[in-house]
Amino acid sequence: MNITEYIESKRNAKKKIPSEIRERWNNRILKRELQAMGEAGAIQYLADYGRGIAVPKIVNLALCAESEGYPLMAQGFWKKAFEMETGNQAPLAPQIWGEQEAQHPPDSGALKAIPDPTSSRSKTVVNTLVVAELPPHLQPGRIVTMQPVDAPFDRTYYINDPRYWGQPKRDGNRVVLVATSDRIYYQSRSTNMREQPSIEINQTLLDVANKKGTFILDGELYYRSVTGSEHRTGAQAATVNINQGAATTQPTPVYAIFKALLFEGRDLTVMSEAERIEAAERLREYLPAIEAFEIVPTARTFEEKTLLAQTQESLEREGEVWIQHDCTYVGGKDTRTFPMVRTKYCLELDLAITELTLTKVVGRPFSAIMVAQDIEGKLVTMGSVGTGFSQEDMQEIARRHAANPGKVKIVVRSQGLTENGKLWHGRFVGFCEESGR
Repeated sequence: MNITEYIESKRNAKKKIPSEIRERWNNRILKRELQAMGEAGAIQYLADYGRGIAVPKIVNLALCAESEGYPLMAQGFWKKAFEMETGNQAPLAPQIWGEQEAQHPPDSGALKAIPDPTSSRSKTVVNTLVVAELPPHLQPGRIVTMQPVDAPFDRTYYINDPRYWGQPKRDGNRVVLVATSDRIYYQSRSTNMREQPSIEINQTLLDVANKKGTFILDGELYYRSVTGSEHRTGAQAATVNINQGAATTQPTPVYAIFKALLFEGRDLTVMSEAERIEAAERLREYLPAIEAFEIVPTARTFEEKTLLAQTQESLEREGEVWIQHDCTYVGGKDTRTFPMVRTKYCLELDLAITELTLTKVVGRPFSAIMVAQDIEGKLVTMGSVGTGFSQEDMQEIARRHAANPGKVKIVVRSQGLTENGKLWHGRFVGFCEESGR
């Protein structure tokens, strides 16, 4: 197999570019403008970040560079992947690098002085843009969300630190929406596209976009029951309604808005968090007073932050998110400077289903879920989960586990861990977004 055949085989087998690769593109490549160096940019990236890197990740980097309109950088990644997987040296070939480069191959020193002719964002391949007026990093399906990490300090630290602002943690699924005058795009945290949550939400957003122009929001979609409780799925909220004697009342989908990423023509990802939050708050005047939208309140002062924590705990909510009000929007998780952290009243883990225990109860596919945590590539048993799921959830859990044994991940909330490291009162919350279907 030559390199041309190798590349075509990888392109034909390609799936969606993982969000972690988009994160590396935004945070490592674009930040350092490595894409403008062509093949030398790929060489530099691999020198800085490629220790122990696997072939599939290099292939995804090549595909990502191509999708962003930087074929010369992609060829550097393709060469490395080809050499690692086949053991053969990648030749310079006209089919891959073009006639001029193949006939006059530059040496490694000269590569640094040759810019990629597609390095300008304005020259990005047109067919990769879903919304022509938006830059690549704000295209639907490419927005890498800024994600909180577990707080290294107690919540009192963030209450006392004036640099951190607080917001209540919502119990739903992260959704970034891109609103244009003719269509609304809904993107999950894993960069997959979603269906509209409701006709009402979709139409309202279209109306606002026609008045204010294209805008992008970062928030959480959850479903509210008749008791006011928040749930990740409509089925979970419906179960609460049934138990409350309101079986005919449909759960209410709610989009909780944390911040705006683009508003009034301004790319707010390069601005401060304060400006993103304030832009979202200005959007309130254009949204009708309906249950389908919530501008998540932001606690800025010591008194407001103290009240936020007291309220979250008294209402038995998940916890709080604390963010540095002067930080820029950097996709992914940052465990160096901790610009965005979360404090919880319950422990929440993404765990793999290892087994479904048997039951003799008619109509129930299993009794409990045995789960394990992936720690440095090794599954460590965490115990069992026997509550939190409806009959519909159980059928879906059993179906997914049968189709992909050991590959299905669920979100489990517990009151902590026992002395043996097992779940203490573990409860099923929902499926992880990236879990197999």
